Amino acid sequence: MSRSTRRGQRLSSTLLATALLAGPLSGCGGAEVTVVDDVTVLIGARSSSGMDALLPGRLAVVDGCLGLDFEDGAVPYVVVWPHGTEVVRDNPLTLALPDGEEHQLGDQLQVGGGESSSRMAGGIDVDEECPGAAVWLGSD
Repeated sequence: MSRSTRRGQRLSSTLLATALLAGPLSGCGGAEVTVVDDVTVLIGARSSSGMDALLPGRLAVVDGCLGLDFEDGAVPYVVVWPHGTEVVRDNPLTLALPDGEEHQLGDQLQVGGGESSSRMAGGIDVDEECPGAAVWLGSD
């Protein structure tokens, strides 16, 4: 069971210098990319707004990233999980959502939010982390 975590997105040297100067001002609430046993889990930055559609599906690994798939064969989504989501167990991979509900791989659940066509979602370069994936941006 291996686990690693990266916060935020990769920055160019110019942006890195700016980020280092602004770091103390930014506080908590940044995006997080966690890898648990070769599964990438994307957790979005804190947001004061969000989409409000519901996506029902089964917690699954979608092209190496954690997301939702569907029994009817519809296109699966990589999910940028809402800020405050945590990986609470590695085996089986289990998430605790901000409302306290826990879900493990294979569980049916609904995620609020909406589809994102942007390369950047929730403060994460999703195309870099999960290339070519359909993306669902979870709301806080």
